[in-house]
Amino acid sequence: MDSPPAAQAAPVSADRLWAEQLAWGLGLIIALLSFLAFAHPTLLTAGAKVLGPDDLPAYGWAAAIGIALQLIVHELGTLLAAWWLGLPLRLRFFPFGAHATAILRNQPRRVGIDALVGFAGPLTGAILSALCALAYWVSDSPMLLGMSCVGCFYNLLTLIPLLDLEGGWIAPAVTPGAWLVGLMLSVYMLVAGGFNLVLFFVVCFGLPRFILILRARAPRTDDTIGPKSRWVASVLYFALVLGLAYAASAMFDELPRLVRENMGD
Repeated sequence: MDSPPAAQAAPVSADRLWAEQLAWGLGLIIALLSFLAFAHPTLLTAGAKVLGPDDLPAYGWAAAIGIALQLIVHELGTLLAAWWLGLPLRLRFFPFGAHATAILRNQPRRVGIDALVGFAGPLTGAILSALCALAYWVSDSPMLLGMSCVGCFYNLLTLIPLLDLEGGWIAPAVTPGAWLVGLMLSVYMLVAGGFNLVLFFVVCFGLPRFILILRARAPRTDDTIGPKSRWVASVLYFALVLGLAYAASAMFDELPRLVRENMGD
């Protein structure tokens, strides 16, 4: 007599996966930051005054308008992508427009569409930051370099792979192999290129995502997006993460010198 087939385990809900990733990521952040605070406290405090209110005369008060412009352009990128894809636009007051979450939350989950809308804001924000950096090389204005630096950090922050951030909408499109290579490169940049707190958060929340995939709790593939599109999304995601992290750290290291020169210190 044939034995009854083994019952298949029920698939883990997406909400449960995000909750596990959040819990593991927060635990990793607390553990590593506690270690750094004890063993390397200067990593967590270096350069903390560079963007402080005492240094506003070096940047000029127009820098506040410039920073707001960075956020607005980021959100406009999301709005334009949603409009182009025919998605219903949902406005909210924070930060300034239609965040990817506000647009996609009530839509059917389509990994390719989610990734397109998720990429729109960080891409447009990164382009504006690059233009500010180019303008700095022409004018040597610390305000422009400060704007570019803030823009890089902000757009990198939105790429943290957590739901409610653009990185959370992109993450399901990233292949397992890309997670492995991208996280290794990110850790190398943290160790060899100087500590970047936002990149540190990307690693701490990206590693649990990769582990969930290896344990077959998070899906490896999705029928709504092809292999080629997944690799394009994967390469673009980590190119943005590593490029923004490198640029943000380099400009952040340059800012103290400019502040001292412009304030006569």
